[in-house]
Amino acid sequence: MSFRHHYHQLTPHDLTSAENETRKQKKKPSATRRINILMILFGIFALLLAVQLVRHQIFGIMPEEQVTETPLKLRLRGSIVDANGHPLAIQRFRYAVVASPYIMGPKTRKIVAKKLALQVGMSEQELLTLFDENDDKGQNITLNPDIGPETGETIKAMDLTGIGVYVYPVRFHPEGNLASHVLGFVDLDNVGHYGLESYFDSFLVAPDNKILPQPTPHMTGNQQADMLPESPFIPSLARRDLILSLDRTLQYVAETQLKAAIDQYQADSGVVIIMDPKSSAVLAMAGYPDYNPDDYSNVPSDNRYINPAISEIYEPGSVFKLITFAAALNEGVITPETKYNDAQKYTYFEQVVQNWDRKGRGEVTAQQALAQSLNVTTAKIAVDIGEEDFYKTVSRFGFGIDTGIDLAYEAGGIVNNPNKPNWVPGYLATNSFGQGISVTPLQMANAVAAIASGGVLHRPYTVSMVIRGDEVRVKEPESVSRAISTDAARTLTQMMIAAANHTKKATIPGYAIAGKTGTAEIPGLGGYKENRTITTFVGFFPADDPQFLILVKLERPKTSAWAGQTAAPVFHEIAQAIINMYNIPPDDIRLNETP
Repeated sequence: MSFRHHYHQLTPHDLTSAENETRKQKKKPSATRRINILMILFGIFALLLAVQLVRHQIFGIMPEEQVTETPLKLRLRGSIVDANGHPLAIQRFRYAVVASPYIMGPKTRKIVAKKLALQVGMSEQELLTLFDENDDKGQNITLNPDIGPETGETIKAMDLTGIGVYVYPVRFHPEGNLASHVLGFVDLDNVGHYGLESYFDSFLVAPDNKILPQPTPHMTGNQQADMLPESPFIPSLARRDLILSLDRTLQYVAETQLKAAIDQYQADSGVVIIMDPKSSAVLAMAGYPDYNPDDYSNVPSDNRYINPAISEIYEPGSVFKLITFAAALNEGVITPETKYNDAQKYTYFEQVVQNWDRKGRGEVTAQQALAQSLNVTTAKIAVDIGEEDFYKTVSRFGFGIDTGIDLAYEAGGIVNNPNKPNWVPGYLATNSFGQGISVTPLQMANAVAAIASGGVLHRPYTVSMVIRGDEVRVKEPESVSRAISTDAARTLTQMMIAAANHTKKATIPGYAIAGKTGTAEIPGLGGYKENRTITTFVGFFPADDPQFLILVKLERPKTSAWAGQTAAPVFHEIAQAIINMYNIPPDDIRLNETP
């Protein structure tokens, strides 16, 4: 599989030298009077530009002879919409009202103050005092930095001496906090930070400093354009737009369920990822705490901007046993019925391994060991696989390197394998059940998606289509590696169904769900702390024809330390919501339907 069009060329590294040049600050005139004159002229220009942009948006037409030069800060920025064309980040215009008291006479000031007071939210006397205080300073003063377009146009129409209205394109997020970690934000200099806004920063900004006369953008007549969702927000005036794989409704479900879970289980933070397991298209990606990109400067910490689904690493715990069992099935080391003696303790080199309850189970099958999440038997299976084959499988599943998703600041995780200088043989035993190895939630979700997709690991993505000028480029699923054989993936899926059925709070009657819990103790000074855990549940359904994969991760839940009591019920709620949304029939009905 490959890109139909390789739009990965449109990354932050795509700025041409000409585009970079526009980012350089222009030299400022030294004379105060020159500055004032230039600012007045710029205000007039900005007004004209704003009028034409508004006319262009509302009426779809601009004078044919007009070609307007704009600095970088005033360049248009493309739209970001969800898979159905719903706007997530679009262009709006900020109107700033500015006064130049030094060019007003006493009578003019009184007239201006009387007419302007109500519009800018100040009293006449406040305006007069402000004018008088700045009379001899030769400077412009801002009366209101962000006034509504209607009021801004009204003030402009008054044509008051010494009053100007500056118009700036700014980012607007109609859905507020929704998908904030995926989107990122744009600052007042029109520069994108975090998420898609950073990763595609140079692509989203109009490629030159000209707004060319053209009718309302539209695209028809080619196969790619016909694939675009119906939306008035694309193509945008910038004609540099992103159409995401995210679904606004699924994103809302993920975020609301995550917030409810954090409140219910008193967790510090959390992540929910919903993917199409056959392509690794991200359908929803939620992290909490989040923020409002329109109010990005008012957050308690810069950490709030970081996307925990891709940038924060953690020890996954027992959910990582899926990778160990995948390696064992792929190498022919086990079948579901292979028997082991699950002892109370198992010592391998310097590591002593015990089960979660410090009890052995005696003779168990591999199937029972996965369903009951037994550390001792899992470590024995890893030793039977051997160092070389175990870590090769870990690598094929994409651990230890970033996934290559189209979002900024992805972490690569940490895998200590035999090629690393600080690796010791005992790590094989502990790594087998997700201890001493660090992953991101996205890496873990994508690895399980590879099991669901028949053993093929795909590169996850959030952007399904892009508009660049008159061209539409479409993302196709991109395979990265064959992690395990198709037969091994099929067998493991059946074992995961039994494991999920062992976790009653994750199951949904009538639907076969393939899944696994993970409860990881958090390492700290002096070792691991049992009362501090990260809980995970990951699963996909329908198990026979996977359409949706859901990963839930909760950090430090206080009501229970166990994934089966915290993350699993959240998975259940999200899966049930998806079943209702898409009207997915129970398995017995679906599998017996006649074509």
